[in-house]
Amino acid sequence: MTEAKTTEFERAVDDALGRALRAPKIPHDFSTRLGAALSRAGETDLAELRARFDKERREQIQTLKADYIRVRRSTLGTLLGIAFAAGAAAVIAMPWLRAHLGAYTPMAIAWGGAALGLGVAFFEPLRRTLRRWSDAL
Repeated sequence: MTEAKTTEFERAVDDALGRALRAPKIPHDFSTRLGAALSRAGETDLAELRARFDKERREQIQTLKADYIRVRRSTLGTLLGIAFAAGAAAVIAMPWLRAHLGAYTPMAIAWGGAALGLGVAFFEPLRRTLRRWSDAL
């Protein structure tokens, strides 16, 4: 019993609408022409959609490439700036470190660089973890 039985009221409404609203006369080849128009419209719409999506994809790829080049340039500039700053700091700090550390100066510089690198690498994850812990409290 998947189909619901129509009630007498629904039949009466359908009959009244049928008497009040006359169906328009349509040409005998209406369904054929409608099917052909729908298929043409579908093909045109699909072709237009495909062209538009291809154009959007090309624009997105160009944007991504431009952003990638910008990031590479800024990274290179940052690395060069850090390298020059580290060199200048080493030249300035080397006499002071030699006077205070003596033969251990190269080892102290290596350990200091390693500590700085680890600090830079783990700063953001550590900050996020600490924030999560403080929010949980």
